[in-house]
Amino acid sequence: MATSYAHVGCASVLLGGAGVVFLGGGFEAIRNGYPMGWLGVFGGLGLWLLLAFLYWLTFRANRRRAWVERQPYSHFAGQSLKRGGFWRGFLWTWGVVIAVHALVFLVSGFAELLPHPDQVRGLMMLIGLVLLPAHLVLPILGGTVWSLLRSTSLR
Repeated sequence: MATSYAHVGCASVLLGGAGVVFLGGGFEAIRNGYPMGWLGVFGGLGLWLLLAFLYWLTFRANRRRAWVERQPYSHFAGQSLKRGGFWRGFLWTWGVVIAVHALVFLVSGFAELLPHPDQVRGLMMLIGLVLLPAHLVLPILGGTVWSLLRSTSLR
């Protein structure tokens, strides 16, 4: 019995179908002159990338399970494989978010050296505001992805 992180029927229908709807709606909006239609296109591509990631995890998990079952003492073989790692992924991703936030503050501080300093400061303020929830959301996603990758690896 193979475990599927993608839950082939549900994820393929829901994520794949939602991706098609987002892509179709985005292209329709662009065709009608709405430039924000690209958000729908990128949303659809993002959903398809999530589905591809889930299929890749399923492949890795099935390969790991097959390796464990091929071992002479399969009930002990799985104990030596790595698991966990959420906090490592969380902290690395949070470090990247902090570095990007510091870069935004630096660019805002040196805006006088750029051609349109008021526009640069306004843009950096907007990016800094968007980065505030990213200090929690992105590290949780990073920790989850790192944990999933580690729990499906063979080494």
